[in-house]
Amino acid sequence: MEILKQAFGRCETNCYIAKTNGVTFIIDPGEGSAKWVLENASDADAILVTHGHFDHIWDLYLLKEAFKKIGKDIKIYCPKEDAFMLERDGFNLGLTPCKPDILIEGKKGVTTLDIKGVKVRFHHFPGHTPGCSMIEIDGVFFSGDFIFKRSIGRYDFDFSNPQDMKESLKRFQDMHQDGKIYPGHGESTSINDEHASVSIWLNRM
Repeated sequence: MEILKQAFGRCETNCYIAKTNGVTFIIDPGEGSAKWVLENASDADAILVTHGHFDHIWDLYLLKEAFKKIGKDIKIYCPKEDAFMLERDGFNLGLTPCKPDILIEGKKGVTTLDIKGVKVRFHHFPGHTPGCSMIEIDGVFFSGDFIFKRSIGRYDFDFSNPQDMKESLKRFQDMHQDGKIYPGHGESTSINDEHASVSIWLNRM
């Protein structure tokens, strides 16, 4: 799999382009990412959203409109519990709302999709947001703001839930498969490398 990464916006949020088996995915197109995405993924097949915070979804509307102009009805896949964050500018930040096309049922489990022959798995880990998820493609994980290198997502925002976060971290520790993690901010890491740091955070919660 080929992975392109670039940080954008006031929060330096990582946007990813993942290409595998002839299918191209855009993951978390944040503030100011649209131009870069279109330059590198004009053939994109789907947009995947890890969660609904503004810095991960800011350019969804711009991309939807840009792809429409070239005759492509690209679909936005989003955790169902976070759809409300896409559908309105709830924090009055100037976000242009963009309704997702396909909602992923979380239920604190794993939902497997087939997108043009590629298996895409949404691992629902609520806490940071109600729908916060890690997206798995070809054994690689895009963790949004759930897990970072040596850190975890905050759980003190509006719509965050500390108890859900604690449960999610424990379920993360129960993941026996290893895999590279590409987070929403900062450097990449792996599941095994973060098991130890998650233990530290759990003890502090």
